[in-house]
Amino acid sequence: MLARAVCLLTLALVAGCRGPMPEVEVLRAPEGGSIPQVVIDGAGTLHLIYYTGSMTSGDLWHVTRAADAADWSTPHRVNSDPHGVSGLGPIDGGQLAIGPDGLLHATWFHKDPTRFHYSRTDHTGLFQPQQTLSMHDEGGVESAPTVTVDDAGNVYVFWHADPVEDAQRRVYMAVSRENGALFDLPRAISPPAEGACGCCGLRAATDGAGVVYVSYRGAAENIRRGMRLLTSTDMGRTFADQLVDPWELNACPIATTTLSAGPDRTLVAWETDGQIYVADVDRLDESWSPPGEAEFRRKNATVAANDRGDVLLAWGDGPGWQSGGTLHWQVFDRTGRPRGDAGVGPSPIPARSVPTIAVRADGSFVLVF
Repeated sequence: MLARAVCLLTLALVAGCRGPMPEVEVLRAPEGGSIPQVVIDGAGTLHLIYYTGSMTSGDLWHVTRAADAADWSTPHRVNSDPHGVSGLGPIDGGQLAIGPDGLLHATWFHKDPTRFHYSRTDHTGLFQPQQTLSMHDEGGVESAPTVTVDDAGNVYVFWHADPVEDAQRRVYMAVSRENGALFDLPRAISPPAEGACGCCGLRAATDGAGVVYVSYRGAAENIRRGMRLLTSTDMGRTFADQLVDPWELNACPIATTTLSAGPDRTLVAWETDGQIYVADVDRLDESWSPPGEAEFRRKNATVAANDRGDVLLAWGDGPGWQSGGTLHWQVFDRTGRPRGDAGVGPSPIPARSVPTIAVRADGSFVLVF
């Protein structure tokens, strides 16, 4: 009997103890907002920023939703310069991170001239007057900057830069060692030979060990537009670069990427040629995709994992870059095997928009679109 019990336990460990199926709560961004980004604080309160306005000029808004609240709070504007945010496509709008002290950090850009901007909240929860981090007009860039904060309060902001063709463009970083109060001058961190797709999204994350990751799309020779990963183990002083997934394309695919630093692993999600993929940053050659076939083009993947190892992947399926598409999601176990049936949203993702995910302390997921 003991031997049989040990055998069953061993089989369970090999298969992976899945536990109960995590709940997925689906919410809509308020006011018909688009390009939402969500984080969750230690009290379980959701913080959401979203875009409203035209394709060229609009505003970012911040709302909250406590765990027991029935709706979002009254919105407050993030950008202090009215109508100073670009929201042309899924790679625009704002990016959001939460620091160890609960302060929020947001980044965005505006064209004509193209400048990259940053703001953080104070302890009242309101965003402070915005800072401009770029030093000159970054003409030709169509993608918003991204932001992440480590446990020491270092704030890292990244963007594609330089008014040149994509094959000569690079990823730049501005870092604040003072929790966003002051930033160092921006500097290039990606290899010159790999280029950077100026109308594709990039995303940053830091894990519990302080490792900084940046996923971006290259553009070597304006053709090699594969997904790439920058990694720094010394708080952004140096970066290693590696190819995640090749994609040869003599055009900009206007594709996004997502990084999610979970309790014990960091995941990266991306699109290649109409299919989306997820991989652990430590095992990039073991990626997985949702089951089934795309109706049009799977794109704008977002991913998150809970502390039990469950992974939620959400995406849009629609034609062209302007369609947000039909909202889909799938739960996976730690090894990338699907759990349960795929979910389908109650309504389409707004044009040029994306889904976003937060993880609650009980392991359930909140999906906002």
